Amino acid sequence: MMNQALVRIVLMAIKEKYVSEKAFYKDQLGITPQSWDRWKKGEQGLKSENMQKIARLFTEYEWMLVQKVCRNATILPEVEANPVTEFQSIKFHVAKKWVDTGVATLKFKQSDQKTNQSSQLKPAVTTLSIEMNYDFWSYKDRIELRLPGVIQQQIETEKQDLLEWFNENIEEEFKIIE
Repeated sequence: MMNQALVRIVLMAIKEKYVSEKAFYKDQLGITPQSWDRWKKGEQGLKSENMQKIARLFTEYEWMLVQKVCRNATILPEVEANPVTEFQSIKFHVAKKWVDTGVATLKFKQSDQKTNQSSQLKPAVTTLSIEMNYDFWSYKDRIELRLPGVIQQQIETEKQDLLEWFNENIEEEFKIIE
């Protein structure tokens, strides 16, 4: 049986990025509603190229965290009960730790919406990218936090430093912290 923790985390990521599940499975995966429902129920798998598209809902580092949360959901009942909260909490905790130790860079990710899918992506969402660079070519970890688009406008209008804003406001934006 497929890991339901994975399904729940994937659905959360789709909800964050796309206007609907249908917009994702129809336009990105090119599958029928029945195939999508069967995948969600664990009754069938997806082709490897579609699983790669699902993995691309996340950064490489986030995908690694997804795998760890899914593994922990098989052995820890509290993770199995709330895999989305566990994923978001650990993602936020790591991002905050990177920022707090001064080793991360923060920037707003520019929208890479292609014209054919821009109507399928959620509007008015800003992506804050937190990157950890290891000074080896192509080795960099990145966590992305989705925030209301108005936040980027506020920071730019008030000419507030992004790091300063992060330290002062990020926990309010992510109320998943204990």
